[in-house]
Amino acid sequence: MENDIYIVKKKISTENFLLKLNQQAHQLEVYKKADEHALRKNYSIRKDFVPCEYTIYEKIKEMPCLFGREDSPTPYGVFDIVKKSKVKEEYISGYHKKYERIKFFGYLVIFEDYFIHSDLYMDRVTSETFEQAEPISNGDTGTAGCIRVSQKNVEWLLENIEVGTTVIL
Repeated sequence: MENDIYIVKKKISTENFLLKLNQQAHQLEVYKKADEHALRKNYSIRKDFVPCEYTIYEKIKEMPCLFGREDSPTPYGVFDIVKKSKVKEEYISGYHKKYERIKFFGYLVIFEDYFIHSDLYMDRVTSETFEQAEPISNGDTGTAGCIRVSQKNVEWLLENIEVGTTVIL
């Protein structure tokens, strides 16, 4: 069973969240900074433990997601969000097997050209029309390496997750 608590040796940071890709469950898990009570309720910790050297995160949300296929995997590692878009900001990508150019609306950059982003649309779709358009990604079983979540979830991430947030892949 996956743990709902993560303990991280404290960095000089004010990160309120931690993201983790759970490939077995096909979920992007969201953890929020917690206090030592979350740790103590889940683990046997000696009474004189001083948590000041650690940041404790407790799982608050799971988002269904798709991620890289065997022929185009999502990289493994620990990364930080290096950039994020505005809500519904469009991005044109050339990484699709069938179409030369596709778009998605809203994203967080994890590493180089690896993103957490929304569904995929034809490049003629605009930020004003995508909510009425049919995504071309319906029925996909994997991505070209990015992590794909619903539009609603990418909007939540953009409103809550800051640049610098740690992502465990």
